[in-house]
Amino acid sequence: MMLLSQISGLPVMDTAEALQVGVVGGLVLAAHPPRVLALRLKKSGRSGSFLMWEDVQAIGHDAVMARTHALQDADGDLAAPAAVCKNLLGRRILTDQGAEAGTFQDIDIDTDTGAVLAVHSANSRFPGTALTGIGSYALIIATAP
Repeated sequence: MMLLSQISGLPVMDTAEALQVGVVGGLVLAAHPPRVLALRLKKSGRSGSFLMWEDVQAIGHDAVMARTHALQDADGDLAAPAAVCKNLLGRRILTDQGAEAGTFQDIDIDTDTGAVLAVHSANSRFPGTALTGIGSYALIIATAP
């Protein structure tokens, strides 16, 4: 388990060539089920600014190891989620009832599976399974019945 804040800024290393191909700049998330679809890379020097989660081999405290032959642009199925997940930090968190629940500060992810384990606001921690929607305006958290 790691936080987005721990992963951001880590170098992404190509396992085949032992070269740095970029730096983690953010995540592209899906809400159904809550998981990481891809890593958003800051300028990689190669074509493509996204690394699909299935191409990540390991995440450590010093680097992300990956098969980077699959770097891609945000097109096809990745285009819409990449657009709404840009600049997540500070985005509003709303409950599925429309109540304010804070602003997005961080996220816990399972580094083996990419599952969202928790969503953090400044004052609260919500289970990852409560994340039901991600929009350009807010993240939506389900409230208990």
